[in-house]
Parts: sequence; structure tokens; C-alpha cells
Amino acid sequence: MKKTKKEIYIEAIYNLLEQRGVEALRMDDLAESIGVTKMTLYNNFKDKETLLEDILTYRTRIYFSYMSQQPSENMNAIEVLIKVLEFQRKHPIPHSVIFYRTFKSEYPDLYEKHLMHLKEMMASFIKRNIEQGVREGIYRSDFNPDDIMNYIMGTMNDMFCGWVEGVKDNLNLNITHRQFINYHIRGVANEKGLKILEQELQKMNESQEQQHEEQQETERQIND
Repeated sequence: MKKTKKEIYIEAIYNLLEQRGVEALRMDDLAESIGVTKMTLYNNFKDKETLLEDILTYRTRIYFSYMSQQPSENMNAIEVLIKVLEFQRKHPIPHSVIFYRTFKSEYPDLYEKHLMHLKEMMASFIKRNIEQGVREGIYRSDFNPDDIMNYIMGTMNDMFCGWVEGVKDNLNLNITHRQFINYHIRGVANEKGLKILEQELQKMNESQEQQHEEQQETERQIND
């Protein structure tokens, strides 16, 4: 689907704020940096806080709309999580913490509102996935889905908040998240589910290797 002009502005501005932080959220500077007039920005975003909120809403919608559409595509619960891993590899969490750290300091109320929204959506997804896996007979049924969901949410919240607050500066959220999903599936899957997991991981690794080879071939052709 073709992006709207507003979405193009949002992505361009987010890329700037990711490097400079939310402290750089000045309409004059942003307009100049992305090559539009200040009036154009105000025609799309009534003020700075609205702009920031639209950025967060847009990025959240991309991630969670993808996650919510998976069960309708005839995939089992493990395949859904593998697809989430593939999506995250293509759309990683920024390595720079500047955006989130300055976002929290400059707009603490909006930051807390955004964080709460993310938690609610993630908790819902995790619980639905567990219930789907149990129904399909590929997850164990000897645990309470709410207990697992609450444990995962507590762990993820601790990692993310520690990263933002500087307690876990060296944490790579993308690598940690991928490892955590693998660990989670192995914990809840039964023997049938573990076989599916190994098959899906093998397919994912083969796909990544093929993409890497194609990229190398493209680079060689460019250099030649």
C-alpha cells in the first residue's frame, strides 16, 4: 500500500528524532530538515505533542497490525511467533536509546500513556497466542496462560525500562527479544510443538542465508 504524504513526513521526522532525540522537536528545524515548509507541518500536525503522538501511533500500528493479522492466515501459534521474529528482523527496535530517553524526560505523561498502550496490546497478543497453541495441541496445557503472560510482561517491562533509564545500557533489545521468544516457545511447547519449532527455525535460517547470498551477489555486480 502506497504511503500517504503524512506517513512519509512521520517516518522522516522519526528518523531525525531517533538520532537527535525529542529535544530536537522544533517545527522550524524539522520542516527544514525534511524539505517542507513549516506551514505544511502545521497543516498535518497541529502542535509538537500531536506530531509526537502521531509518530508513536503510526509505528505501533505497523507492528501490532502485523501481529494481529497473523492468526487469520492459517498459521499455527508457533508459525505466528516465527513470523513476528522475521518482521522484527526487518523492522528492528532502534539501537539508539536517545529517542526514548528524551521522550520520557520531555513528555513524561505521553511516554507513560504510550508505554501502557504497548503493554496492553502485547499482553493481549501473548495470551491469544498461548490459547491458540493450546487449542491446536502444540502447547502444553498444564499452566495458567495468565501467569505466563504476566511473567513475560514483567520481564519485558524490566528490560525495556532498564534500557531507557540507562541501567541496561549494553542491552541489545533486538537480540534479547529474539532469544526470549525462542526460549518462551521451548518452555510452553509440547513434543509436537518443538518439532514444528525446529522446522520453522530451519526454514527461517535458510531464508536468511539465501537473502544474504543475494545481497552479496548484488554488491558484487555493483562493484563490477
